[in-house]
Amino acid sequence: MSAASAAAATPAGYSKLQIALHWIVAILIVFQIVGHEFMVEAYDALNDGEVPAALDMLLARGHVIAGIVIWLFALWRVSLRFTRGVPAPVPGGNPLLEKLAAFIHFLLYALLLAMPISGSAAWFLSIEQAAYGHSIARFVLLPAVLLHIAGALAHHFVFKDETMKRMVRPV
Repeated sequence: MSAASAAAATPAGYSKLQIALHWIVAILIVFQIVGHEFMVEAYDALNDGEVPAALDMLLARGHVIAGIVIWLFALWRVSLRFTRGVPAPVPGGNPLLEKLAAFIHFLLYALLLAMPISGSAAWFLSIEQAAYGHSIARFVLLPAVLLHIAGALAHHFVFKDETMKRMVRPV
């Protein structure tokens, strides 16, 4: 099957690989959010010519590595969306909510691809504007992640459909 015909097909659910990448990235995002302040402390200390605290530096390095992994996995997930496809929304859904979900997914992918680039530019090249943009982007990422989670939970508990189960059970 060619990539073009695979992209045209609509799978019934997500593959094991798509599900694994989703949950690994989710865990890494939680790590990034929780470890954010340690990264800021290390970044500020280094920019002030100081030696960061050992824990700050260790977690800052973890933040950098996790960001690179998130970027690589996000690229992989985008390529899988184009080659394997994604399941269609469940029948009978609200068209406005489907558009909102599509926008949130687009926004999440955009942030997962852009934030590691801005973070890397800040960390490795000391570009202050990149650090500022990276920091501001988290105020978009967190609400987008929360809306994504709220949507999944609404599908499961309110609409009682199969949407959330598709990201747990591979097809």
